[in-house]
Amino acid sequence: MSDKKDLSPRNEIDFTTSPSFKKTTRRSKWKQILLYIIITCITATGLIIFIHLGTQYLISNKLEELDQKTIQSMKKNGLSQGAGITSSKIRYNHDIFSVMAKKTIFKEIGDRRIVWDTSMTKIPAIGDVEIIDRGSGMSESYSIGANEKRVIRYNELNNERYIDFYYPTIDYDYLSQELSIAIGLEENKLIEVALSFKKPVTLSKLGDTLGVKNVDWLWVNRKSPEEMERLDSKWEEDKWKLKRGEDAYGFSVSAEHPYTEYPTDITISGAVISGTPKELARFQGMEIIRASVLGVTIDKY
Repeated sequence: MSDKKDLSPRNEIDFTTSPSFKKTTRRSKWKQILLYIIITCITATGLIIFIHLGTQYLISNKLEELDQKTIQSMKKNGLSQGAGITSSKIRYNHDIFSVMAKKTIFKEIGDRRIVWDTSMTKIPAIGDVEIIDRGSGMSESYSIGANEKRVIRYNELNNERYIDFYYPTIDYDYLSQELSIAIGLEENKLIEVALSFKKPVTLSKLGDTLGVKNVDWLWVNRKSPEEMERLDSKWEEDKWKLKRGEDAYGFSVSAEHPYTEYPTDITISGAVISGTPKELARFQGMEIIRASVLGVTIDKY
């Protein structure tokens, strides 16, 4: 009788087909899949956070740089750009890769504040800053007034007139005299008028002549006599020899901020006044005024 065991295939135990083994294998697979999912989620979350922090860092640097450039362009030697501009505000809308900045600019006409312009600027994390929309129009709208005999520019946001200044020493074919038009309007109107002077006036003299009532803003001509001479000889048409109000530099004045707050060596080449026709009548006939340009005209109430 043999003691050898029968090792034939029919007597081997197949563990892979047993229910417990299959159950254990399925559990292991699900655990592995779950682990992969968790690792993927953690990696994706970390990547998103890294991208978000990185883009916000780049955008923050661009915003800071843009603010500095805006301040430098809007203010030079203590002067502000934009005749009659009183204030502005900016609202930011953030997404992952960029910021949209909506800027609103205000003017004060008499005792009313109006929206003068808006702009929408896209500030991407990577790429150039771009102005994608401007309320006053990306291009200029103008007409040639039959009565005024000059080019009149319009703000497309509110269809109001832009103001211009005439340089003191430049020759023009036509000097606008529109203060008389403003005075002749209905008394329930508030009107903006830009005054250009025959020659630069010192602050002390101007304070005595104009005062502060209904005087909103003073224009400081930053061009040298040589620059004005070149400007006069370069162009024949008057429209190219004017100083656009939105490009002019100066400062605001009021009862709270009188002329005495500013350096006495500054000379003034023009002013922006506003008020009702009756309030503006006192400026009519002043000897220092060379030209006057009608600007914003709105209802008082």
